[in-house]
Amino acid sequence: MEWDAPTGSALGPDAVRHVVGLVDRALPFTTVTTRPSPATVWSADVLAHVRAGADPLAPWRSALQAQLEQRNAATVPPHVPAAFVLQWWCEVAASPMAYAAVLGPWLLVPSGAGLGFELAPALNPFRVVVHPERASLEVDGDAGRRLERARTAYLALVSEVVTAYAPDVRMGSRQRWGVVDDMWDTAVRLARGAAGESVGTEPTRVSCCFIYALPGMRECAACPRSGRGRPRPGTRRN
Repeated sequence: MEWDAPTGSALGPDAVRHVVGLVDRALPFTTVTTRPSPATVWSADVLAHVRAGADPLAPWRSALQAQLEQRNAATVPPHVPAAFVLQWWCEVAASPMAYAAVLGPWLLVPSGAGLGFELAPALNPFRVVVHPERASLEVDGDAGRRLERARTAYLALVSEVVTAYAPDVRMGSRQRWGVVDDMWDTAVRLARGAAGESVGTEPTRVSCCFIYALPGMRECAACPRSGRGRPRPGTRRN
């Protein structure tokens, strides 16, 4: 395919399939595809349950907590699955959009009805689905503007569920919105690495995944508790 279309040019479903294929080849541990299956959970359906006053991510958190407790033969604090599920919810949207914006001149924006995910046996999303006819794809030749537009679209996709997220543990705004920022920044950083750019030391996260609460685990290098990572400028601190 040729990508000499001017900025602002909208591209069709075949181009979406092509770009999603490039993103899939660049991502190391997650499949990104345009082919849904009966196991696909659509973001629009999650949001519909949230708007109806339900907590659609509660079964995911409960299943993850039970699995972690069985695996570790120990009680797992509820803030561990609460943090991981919120991270994964944001990562599903961040990965395809950030990778498309970094790898080429593409602004890829799936609608809620066009963005889905499927869970691995470990209960992490291992398959992200971008429906080619429910996603927009545009050429934007300005890399900085393209990334900022992609980030704005990412926030629009995740924020309503993040705002309503109701785990059985207190989650302050710094943790909640830190997850949103951290997952976007991580996706952009990984995409730049996949594109051959030098990304340097991983910056300190704002949010914590609490993995240190599991038996035998410790803080990651970028943990805000450890102070070992590189400070990140311009991070939201509310």
